Amino acid sequence: MPEYQRPQCLSNIHREEIADGLIRVGCHYHTDRLLDDSFQRADISLPTSLASSVGKRRTEYLAGRWCAREALRILGFEGIPGMGADRAPVWPGGTVGSITHSKGTAEVMVADARHWLAVGLDTEQWLTAERADRLCRELLTSEEREHLRGLSPIQRANRITLIFSAKESLFKALYPLTGKRFYFHDAARRNPRSLTLLTTLTEQWKHGTEIPFRWRERQQGVLSWIALPR
Repeated sequence: MPEYQRPQCLSNIHREEIADGLIRVGCHYHTDRLLDDSFQRADISLPTSLASSVGKRRTEYLAGRWCAREALRILGFEGIPGMGADRAPVWPGGTVGSITHSKGTAEVMVADARHWLAVGLDTEQWLTAERADRLCRELLTSEEREHLRGLSPIQRANRITLIFSAKESLFKALYPLTGKRFYFHDAARRNPRSLTLLTTLTEQWKHGTEIPFRWRERQQGVLSWIALPR
């Protein structure tokens, strides 16, 4: 039996097998219920760099690692991802994964590295029409903006939110593989279910590479993910 207990600031987790060797786990978190002993109760160490962070950031970290440990356990692995110098998760050997947080929800996707090369996961709240218009040029290429013509303000905002989330998932999947940072205009949604790289990151990940993504629309927002098989 585990020697840890669920802290009051976290809800019961939910689990989903996306594919063989690919698991999604999520939970809700409540910053106002974070206690001094929450990390000790969960048997999760708080990184020194986060010790003075606001309660929201500490609760997000706790929730993400709580879900990650459960996902790893389901796959037959032990441990909790650490945090690298760039603050990205460092996954136990033999696994790859991704963590996302938004508005009181933490979710992780973890995969067996024997079958999966990389994973990227992101969740976003639906952008309002006004905010989507403000961010549109920053997030979308001119080609992507052309495809917004004729959409209603809400449809336009939802399309921008989806592309935003998909590009975040793409970065989370490819950055650990390539060590190269890239930006929103370095990929475009040219087909409904994929993103196309508009820059060359490595010999394997070249300009023109098409990378499939999946998503799930929810009442409050969208969850997107990229899982790259070996």
